[in-house]
Amino acid sequence: MKNFLLSGCFLLIALTGISTNMNGQTKKYPSLNHMALYVVDLTRSTHFYRDIIQLEAMDEPFKDGRHSWFKVGAHCQVHIISGAAKATVHDKNTHLCFSVPSMKDFIEVLDQHKIVYEDWPGHANTINKRVDGVQQIYLQDPDGYWLEINDDKY
Repeated sequence: MKNFLLSGCFLLIALTGISTNMNGQTKKYPSLNHMALYVVDLTRSTHFYRDIIQLEAMDEPFKDGRHSWFKVGAHCQVHIISGAAKATVHDKNTHLCFSVPSMKDFIEVLDQHKIVYEDWPGHANTINKRVDGVQQIYLQDPDGYWLEINDDKY
C-alpha cells in the first residue's frame, strides 16, 4: 500500500511538471482585432467594401450613422468611420490585403464597377505574380487607401 501511494505521488508530481512545462511553451501573442479607416463619405465607402470588395457587413454598436463594420476573419474586423475632411495620399507600401478564392471572378467585379487596379510596379489592369506563385493586384478605395487582393491559399 505504501508503494502504491508513493508511486501515485510520483505520478502526480510528474504529470504536474509536464503540464507546467507544456503551459510554459504555449505563449499567447497579441492578435489583430480590427483596422479602422477614417473616411470622407461613409455611404460610398460602405458600398465599396460591401459590394465591390465583398466583405461581410456586421452590426456595429454605436448606431450613430458614422460607422460601418465588416467581418474579415474569425475575430477580426474592418471599421469604417466617417468624419475625415478629405481623402489623403497613401503610399502603396502601406496597404490592407485580402485573399480571394478566385482572382478571375474578383477582377470581373472590378471591371463591372469600372474600378481600376494595377500590379505592384503600377501597370494598369495587370496581375502581378509573387515569387511564391501567388497572384496579386492593387487598387485604392474611395479615400485613397491601398488594398492588395491576392489568391493566397495559405
